Order: sequence, then C-alpha cells, then structure tokens
Amino acid sequence: MQHDVDEKYYYKQDYEFYGYDKKIIARLNLKTHDLCKRVYNPNFKAPTLTAVQGGYQEKKVFDNGRCRKLTPVEYERLQTVPDGYTEGVSNSARYSMLGDGWTVDIIAHIFRNIT
Repeated sequence: MQHDVDEKYYYKQDYEFYGYDKKIIARLNLKTHDLCKRVYNPNFKAPTLTAVQGGYQEKKVFDNGRCRKLTPVEYERLQTVPDGYTEGVSNSARYSMLGDGWTVDIIAHIFRNIT
C-alpha cells in the first residue's frame, strides 16, 4: 500500500466496522450494490480487480481508521506492473485498463516454456 495517500481517495461516508480479523473489515453506508460497499482489510489478500466505470466501484481498503479507494499505483502493484506504468491518462481509464488486464507475473508464467 502507498503511504501518505491524497485526501481525495478517502470517503466521507459513515461505515459499519466488523473487526480487524475479517477480510471485509467494513461496509460503507451507501445506496448501491453490496460489492460497491465492501471495504477490505489490508492484511488479507486483495479482491479481484475489475474494469470499473466510476461510482463506488473501485476497490476499497481500510487505512488509518478510515475507508478509501485503492489508488491507481496500488492497482498497478496488484497487477505487478511498474509504478506509474499507466500514467498519462485519467484515473478512471487507469482503473479500467488495470482491471481489464492480466498480471505481468501470470503472463510470464504462461509463456515461460514456449520456445
């Protein structure tokens, strides 16, 4: 996870906290689908990234006692691409590209034995 994340990534909505021993550590109080409300515990495996188109669809994490969405750099790290690899386009395009892609490590594994 990144440190000193910009305030724009944090949510101001109230949330329901479930405990540090849960993968879904909290749920935001929003009027939307359950998947969009989930806030994940950073001490567990990350959820599957998907291509998103705004709203509350970005994956969320509990950070310093608050809920926030993952940053594009954190999406890049989860997909094992270099930090800043998708810079130069909007954040929403970055989330979408990274959610549509495969991790670099998986592609390398698939092609490892091809000669």
